[in-house]
Amino acid sequence: MAKTLFDHIKEITSVQNPNYWDTLEESDKKTFSNYMIHRFLSMNSDWIEVLSEIQPYTQTLEPKQLYLALIGILPKGRYYLKYTKGKNDTKYESWLVDLIKQDFLCSQKEAEEYLEILYSTREGRENIKYICEKYGIESKQITKLKLKI
Repeated sequence: MAKTLFDHIKEITSVQNPNYWDTLEESDKKTFSNYMIHRFLSMNSDWIEVLSEIQPYTQTLEPKQLYLALIGILPKGRYYLKYTKGKNDTKYESWLVDLIKQDFLCSQKEAEEYLEILYSTREGRENIKYICEKYGIESKQITKLKLKI
């Protein structure tokens, strides 16, 4: 059965077989990504400092060498590595940002800043509703903006 990234992580943390790399088929070796291995292992708060210290030295290593280095550094055991996603930066509907850009003749960043300001007051939210109506946006879409007027 084909190996996945999670199989490789399990080998690094739980099994730590020094001959593991030699047992892999060529297709399994391709699923080993140094970047993703570092990314998932850094989800363990006890290892963050160690991994960040060694990363500049290990980022140029071949996958086999990285595997051997990690099994030599990390303690053997079963670990739960909860993946933490980054925050979604899209705070406003893209069509609304485009509408503000068009109305105020400004950049994307400025439009998002304007929306931040407009959403902070009742008058500003009313202004957003007015702009939407001015450009013919349907009332259903305006309702989804949760303007709380």
